[in-house]
Amino acid sequence: MITAQMIAKAAQEGESRSQLQSYDNNTADRYVVFLDIMGFKDRVARTGHDELLSLLNKFNNDITNYIRKYKGSLELTQFSDSIVLFSSDDSESSLKTLAEITSGIMQTALMQPVPIPMKGAISRGRVTCDIPKQLFFGQSLIDAYLLEESVNYYGVLVHHTAERSVINLNCDLFKDVCAPLKCGQVSHYELSWYLYSEERAERDKQLDKVRNALKGIRCTVSDAPRKYIDNTLRVISDNYIQN
Repeated sequence: MITAQMIAKAAQEGESRSQLQSYDNNTADRYVVFLDIMGFKDRVARTGHDELLSLLNKFNNDITNYIRKYKGSLELTQFSDSIVLFSSDDSESSLKTLAEITSGIMQTALMQPVPIPMKGAISRGRVTCDIPKQLFFGQSLIDAYLLEESVNYYGVLVHHTAERSVINLNCDLFKDVCAPLKCGQVSHYELSWYLYSEERAERDKQLDKVRNALKGIRCTVSDAPRKYIDNTLRVISDNYIQN
């Protein structure tokens, strides 16, 4: 994941630069979501450039149209295999909106003609987000990236910097689960994106679509990548039974 490593390095360098130059107009306490497209390098190697470009363009258009419904309540940047979302502040309403949008993006990605499974993390902290200059830095960006690297399923975990906010929010999209990490099973709050539906009555149908899409990915991978599918289905099963 060269791109993601570059992001973290740039964020760290940005912290040192911030002592010399002020970016107050674009600096705020925010929530950050870092999402990683799984198997991207393999897809680049196995898919024609034009075909992959068409796939990514469609995905980008779909999530852009989805986000438009929220009328500019966050900023999104996408490059190579990484998608980063920045809330405008760290209010409860911003966290709830970010949770809904991230859930929608995760579902939209999985429902593409060629599924685009992702994993990620949510953090909270002071971040500079200057879209016109493409300038992004802050410790929470690093925190989200590093936690995402450890996630061992198609999940979105909550970094400890955002955990108290999640608990206080009392939103049924966030649940304390036994999450598969590369170091083993660890208790973490996760964003249960697979449970999100604009109409609660449609939740079961949406969940069936997610499960079927995950099972469909099995036909495209072997060996270690299947662990992500198995782990995700296991977390969904354990989590949804509790509802």
